[in-house]
Amino acid sequence: MVALLIIGIFQSALLVFLLLVKKPKSIADYILSGYLLVSAITLLFAYLEIWSRTNGYPYPWLLNLSTPLILLIGPSLWLYVKSLTTQAFRFKPIFLLLALPFVAVLLLLISANYIAPSNIKIEVDQTEAFRGDLVFFIIMGLIALSNVGYTLWGLLLIRGYRKRLKTFFSKTEHIDLRWLRFLLISALISYASISVLYIVDTALELMSYQDLQLAGFGIASLFVLAVGFVGLKQGNIFTSVPKHFDMDKAVSLTEKTMPITNQEEEFVHTLLRYMKDQKPHLNPELTISLLSHELGCTPEYLSGVINGRLNMNFFDFVNHHRIEEFKELARDPKNKNLTLISLAYDSGFNSKATFNRVFKKEVGCTPSEYLGKVSSF
Repeated sequence: MVALLIIGIFQSALLVFLLLVKKPKSIADYILSGYLLVSAITLLFAYLEIWSRTNGYPYPWLLNLSTPLILLIGPSLWLYVKSLTTQAFRFKPIFLLLALPFVAVLLLLISANYIAPSNIKIEVDQTEAFRGDLVFFIIMGLIALSNVGYTLWGLLLIRGYRKRLKTFFSKTEHIDLRWLRFLLISALISYASISVLYIVDTALELMSYQDLQLAGFGIASLFVLAVGFVGLKQGNIFTSVPKHFDMDKAVSLTEKTMPITNQEEEFVHTLLRYMKDQKPHLNPELTISLLSHELGCTPEYLSGVINGRLNMNFFDFVNHHRIEEFKELARDPKNKNLTLISLAYDSGFNSKATFNRVFKKEVGCTPSEYLGKVSSF
């Protein structure tokens, strides 16, 4: 388990290095490098504390040095998610409030532990008398709430972000931050497991505090390894979506409740006629920016009409027309020798998984089942 901590330290440091030499760098890159740096230092202090304890406490000042830093992990991970899911993200002074639990625990440990004489600190650690103190329970609870809470909050941010993406893009496979959602779910499992481990051990006293530390930081190291694996496998884990429109303004336009105006009614007819005659949905890379340019309006206005007046997001709107195109091609006897995926690609799809998912959602059966029905006539 100690070896796992060492691997986690070097993995975090490597990722920080790769981020800092990356060009160009974004605010999100700096935030992620900060998160990984905090993780590396936390693991390093934990390793040194365990080493010192194992070797007769040559450096008693290392005891509990990693504890306050844990309260920076959840907020920094959340801040990274926030930077990727917020258009034109800028660091605000109010974000410094995220460090308040860290400061509070640091001050608490300074008064209760750090300034104590070395012999007292060693005795308390050897007897594990601190495990019955109120301070220990407070810190343990804060860490559990912080890491699990901020991770859940990050998942909610991604959920909202992915929903907004469908307002502007007809395909989202490479821009929906699915990899980050996977990492947050992994983080949630890791942090929740550590919290449960500490709570159960506190209640049942199953292992020594050092073994408990090793288990907890070992799980944290595994998560860091998962971050590195996914990042290096993806090639460029630190990407954001290019935005050529005001997402917030577009979202506000979709919340209209007033009756449709004559101008909007005429625009809806123009839009639907354009989709039928010009078939822009056959372009698999179609975005709301491209379509709005072709129609001579702003992306925000087009988004507002599609969402607020047609009760669909852009993703569903475009893929609805692609599905109708697929149905038309499937019914044409000239295409009976074409494969299902060929028909899908000819309809504007460029992902088999997306095609199958949206087709079944809208039609109520799989594409192959639909083909079987129309070919029987």
